[in-house]
Amino acid sequence: MSCGLSVVPVECLQRGESGTIVDISGDDRTVHRLHEMGIRCGCQITLKRNDSPILVNIDGRDLLLRCGQAAMILVSVGTTTPLIS
Repeated sequence: MSCGLSVVPVECLQRGESGTIVDISGDDRTVHRLHEMGIRCGCQITLKRNDSPILVNIDGRDLLLRCGQAAMILVSVGTTTPLIS
């Protein structure tokens, strides 16, 4: 089995798709606020709604994010592709 990872902003996930937060960019104040909300590197995040505001789930909690905030959150999405023998 071959594995490939892609890193995308959380807003680019499909509804119901999950990923692992690998980076949060932006000004110190906004990054600090996101950390206070429980949004940290290593957390599993699932996109529930991609409208404005964006609805995500982290650690069993639903959170609403502004589009600008969601663009700052980069997630790693793993894909697996079976090898053909």
